[in-house]
This record gives sequence, structure tokens and C-alpha cells, in this order.
Amino acid sequence: MEVLRNLLEGYPNLWGGGVAHSVLILSLVIAFGIILGKVKLWGVSLGATWILFVGILFGHLNMNLDPHLLHFMKEFGLILFVYSIGLQVGPGFSQLSKKAV
Repeated sequence: MEVLRNLLEGYPNLWGGGVAHSVLILSLVIAFGIILGKVKLWGVSLGATWILFVGILFGHLNMNLDPHLLHFMKEFGLILFVYSIGLQVGPGFSQLSKKAV
């Protein structure tokens, strides 16, 4: 029980500078957001928007993350986004360039 309390409070010298704390908080935000996204109220579901709302709530509760891990997650998310756009556009782009020539 002490380990869980330490993880939620996020001691800076716990397991490599609080990386475990940051990963736990990110996992909880995503999990709670997905669970709430499946709930329908009056036939309407907000879906993935709940992840944003849960993240805002955790930020309001002062659940801070390790700045290095947060920077890594931002950059990695951008890389995944650009890669997925390239996968979708790639085959059509090569056909478009053949028609232009």
C-alpha cells in the first residue's frame, strides 16, 4: 500500500526520478478517459474527448509529470501522427505524381 501511495504522490527520487509516477498518471488518464468515453448520456457519447477532460481534471488536482518524460511523449506523439498521415497519403501520392508527369 505504501508503494501505491508513493506512486500517486510522485516522490522525485522514487524509481529514477518519478518516471514510474508519470507513466502511472498517464495510464490512469487514458484508461479513465476511455472508460468514460464509452458512456452514453441521452444517446450522445463524447468518445475520446473524455481523455482530454480527465487530463484537465488530473492537472487541476496538481498531478505533475516528469518534464523529460512529458517532452518525450509530446515528440513521440507527433512522430506517430506524421507517420500515420504518411501511411494514408503515401500510395495516393505516388499515383498522383505519375499522372502529373
